[in-house]
Amino acid sequence: MRMAITGAAGELGRMTAEAAIRSTDPATLILISRDPAKLADFARRGAEVRHGDFDKPETLGPALAGAERMLLISTADVGERRRAQHQAAIRAAEGTPGLRQIAYTSSTGIHPRNPSFVIPDHRFTEELLRASPLAATILRMNSYADILVDAVAPQAIATGQWISSAGDGVVGFVAKQDCAAAAAGVLTGQGHAGAIYEITGPELLSNRDAAAIASELSGKPIAYIVPPDEPGAARSSAIDRAEDEQAAQWIGPFTIADLKSFEYAVHDGHHAIVTRHVEMITGRPALSLRALFIAHLDRLRTA
Repeated sequence: MRMAITGAAGELGRMTAEAAIRSTDPATLILISRDPAKLADFARRGAEVRHGDFDKPETLGPALAGAERMLLISTADVGERRRAQHQAAIRAAEGTPGLRQIAYTSSTGIHPRNPSFVIPDHRFTEELLRASPLAATILRMNSYADILVDAVAPQAIATGQWISSAGDGVVGFVAKQDCAAAAAGVLTGQGHAGAIYEITGPELLSNRDAAAIASELSGKPIAYIVPPDEPGAARSSAIDRAEDEQAAQWIGPFTIADLKSFEYAVHDGHHAIVTRHVEMITGRPALSLRALFIAHLDRLRTA
C-alpha cells in the first residue's frame, strides 16, 4: 500500500515522514512538496518525492497517482486561500484511482462560536471531508507545546513577564512530535477510517501554569499578567480583525489580533480538551509540557 504526505517539507510533514519511515517500507511513502529538493534526504532513504502545489491543482493528480491513503497537512495560509488549497487537495484525492482514505490535521475546539482565527478553515475542510465519498480520519490537534518552549517561555524568562488574555483558561498542550507520531500511526496503521481523534497532551494547563513551570526550571521569576477585560465591542473587533490597529502588526505569519483571538478561545474553554488518543494510536503516552521544557532546558536557562 502506498501512502502520500502533503506538505512533507514543512516541520510537521518532515516529523511525520520520519515517524512513518520507522514503521514502514520507505518505498511505500510518497512525499509531496512545492519544493521537492528539500526532501532529498528522504529520497536517498528510499521514499518517492514528488512535486505538488495546492495553488496549482493540475499538479496534484500526478503527485497523488498510485496512493491509496493521503495525509492532508493543513497549510499555513489562513483564510480563503487555505480553504481553496484544501478543497483542491480533496478534489484531487477524490479523482485519484485507488485512493480510499484521507487523514487531515485539524484543530481542537471545532465549534461555530469558537473565536479563534484558525477554526473557520478547519470547519470548512471537515465539512468537505464529511461530504466526500472517501473515508476520512480527522486529527484534531491541540495547541503545540513547542510554541511555548521555542518562543513564549524564552521571551517571558528574558522579560520577567508572561502576558496572556487567556487568563486561567486551560489547554491540553501537545508536543509536535506526538502530533507527528499520531499522524504517522493513522497513515500506516489499520482501523482508523471514519475516526475523529483529539490529539492532546496528558493534562490541562493554563498559561499561568506554564509560566510557573518555566520559572521553576529556569530559576528566574516570571510575573503572569492578564490584561484588563476588554469591553465586548473591543473584544469583538479584535477577534474580527476589523479596524484594529494591531491587525497590521505581524508576529511570524500571524497578526496580533489573530493570536489574541486564540487566547480568547482558550479563555472561553474551547481548547480545554485532554484525551489518551495519542496513546491509543501510538502505544505510548503523550509527552507532558514539563517533560518538553526539561528536554530543552538549555534554551530556557540561557533565555
